[in-house]
Amino acid sequence: MNFLPPPRTTDERPPATATRRAAADGAAGMVMNADIAADVARRLTATINSVIAGKAAVVDVAVATLLARGHLLIEDIPGVGKTLLAQVIARSVGGSFRRIQGTSDLLPGDVTGSMVPGSMNAAGAMTSLVFRPGPVFANLVVFDELNRTTPRTQSALLELTEEAQVSVDGVSHPLPDPFMLVATQNPLDIAGTSRLSEGSLDRFAAVVTPGRAPTASEIDVLAGRQGRTMLDAVRPVASLDELTRVQSFVSCTHVGDVLAEYVVALLDATRRHPAVRLGASTRGGVALLALARARAVMQGRTYAVPDDIAALAVSALAHRIVLADPNSSLDNGRALIAECLAAVPPPTV
Repeated sequence: MNFLPPPRTTDERPPATATRRAAADGAAGMVMNADIAADVARRLTATINSVIAGKAAVVDVAVATLLARGHLLIEDIPGVGKTLLAQVIARSVGGSFRRIQGTSDLLPGDVTGSMVPGSMNAAGAMTSLVFRPGPVFANLVVFDELNRTTPRTQSALLELTEEAQVSVDGVSHPLPDPFMLVATQNPLDIAGTSRLSEGSLDRFAAVVTPGRAPTASEIDVLAGRQGRTMLDAVRPVASLDELTRVQSFVSCTHVGDVLAEYVVALLDATRRHPAVRLGASTRGGVALLALARARAVMQGRTYAVPDDIAALAVSALAHRIVLADPNSSLDNGRALIAECLAAVPPPTV
């Protein structure tokens, strides 16, 4: 089979995911090409790697998630650089940046915003309410220790991560474009954590676990050559305009039907596996193809190949399955997705 894209016509361009992105996606081919897009990706990757020690594979997934207009969840034990990774991603891109610290008393309105008193009449009585935007109204939002918040507050993220808007008092307020949420969470056996619901996890395009740095990289962190001491030196290496144009270019990257069939076969394998209670969702397949498009662009291609799917399937799908064993962990989910990858033969050229 041939994975090279057929000649593209205007009718074949994939539809925009939102009305406000339609113009940008349509113009992407006129202002962006594969070399320029790959260069932006390389700048982002190099900047993040200059701070994050020994985690090149994790950084690649993070950059692919950003370019795919996805949201990223970083899970690991305290002290291995989860928040630092989220912060350097935010600082490497120009635009507004806000940070939210997850706590048990954080309310939904503290995140999304709320109605507050507006104007007063001559008698001192309130005559109106106005919407005060919450900290999610920024281009890059870091939500640290998300699973220390209550399920009620976690649910406040469902609409904004899916539809890039917040609805308060019956009125919808669009978030800035581009918008990315980078959340961190501690493993469930850490005190004070609350499990994210299946719906909340499904909103994240990818989940990564940085793990402990290799010995040589850990020495660099302790010596101040990498790590948090380098964060203040990070400057934006891509403007918002560049980022949105690359994201539009990614959304137009060719994915053949044969790759879609491959992803569906992987999803079906998770649903049929005897150790799985709830298999990967269709949203997971959409996210995986979006990440595959981003990886293709990062490598200078205008079309995705099966290797793009295989490289990102674990990050995109492991958190979306529910295993029959209630004591299972994200590592168990990763092992199962790897098993499904081995069982489903990829299409060949």
